[in-house]
Amino acid sequence: MHLAIRLEGARLRWIRPIIGFLVLASAWTWGLLFVDGTVTGDLPFFRGALKVLAGFGPSLAGLVTAFLTLGPVGCRSWLAKCFNYRVSWHWYVLTFLTPPALMVVAVGLNIAFGGAQPSFLPVDKIPTAILNFGLVLLVGGPFGEELGWRGYLTPALTSRINWRGASLFVGVVWGLWHLPFFYSAGTLQAGLAIPTFLVNILAGSVLFGWLYQRTGPSMVPCLVLHTSLNAWAGMLAILPTETSWRPYVLVTGLLLIAVGGLLILPDSRVVTRPTHAGV
Repeated sequence: MHLAIRLEGARLRWIRPIIGFLVLASAWTWGLLFVDGTVTGDLPFFRGALKVLAGFGPSLAGLVTAFLTLGPVGCRSWLAKCFNYRVSWHWYVLTFLTPPALMVVAVGLNIAFGGAQPSFLPVDKIPTAILNFGLVLLVGGPFGEELGWRGYLTPALTSRINWRGASLFVGVVWGLWHLPFFYSAGTLQAGLAIPTFLVNILAGSVLFGWLYQRTGPSMVPCLVLHTSLNAWAGMLAILPTETSWRPYVLVTGLLLIAVGGLLILPDSRVVTRPTHAGV
């Protein structure tokens, strides 16, 4: 009896760091957004800084969890693997160009369905748009989230279950983590419909999970994909407005079709076996 309990405890021990990670990521983000909601007065810079810092909950939680489970030396090794940029160049091309390709198709379908043609980016705005990719990378989501979702949580799960199940689980918690942003004025999510966003996040998580199981333990391609998704969505007028919501829905539909194939089709090969911090 006691032996069975010990064995069961050993089998479940790997879950504890994951629970700790999820609690820490949510507490940091939701706590800062709560503080933002209680601030009164005209303090746009302070409130903007709170929102930016709130977005770093997953990466900070991943870093803290890895440090506590691996120790200083192990954590440095884990970080080196996460930021290993020596991945075949074609993955960088694929991750950077796939999002705008899907979005252009969605814009074309929207026009075919009677939607208005979006305004193209003026030539004199191109340098600013290029700089915007760097801004999105640093404070627009990717750098604040990927060290947690793909750097820590995905390999933590794929050390025990397959990448499909891990991706769906990450997609659910990723979507739930975003919920307070919908009720925080001035955030991107405040202008989105929650159901469509959650479906989009879940489908995107499968795409990220597929990418990671092919290029991991590096998360650099995932950083590029996340940056490309967020930056191109603004540049190609994909994000919903009061008068234009269909392009975002169409992109979500195309994404569902793409990831549906990834979930159904057998894996032809796996480049690397992910490693997990803390197991």
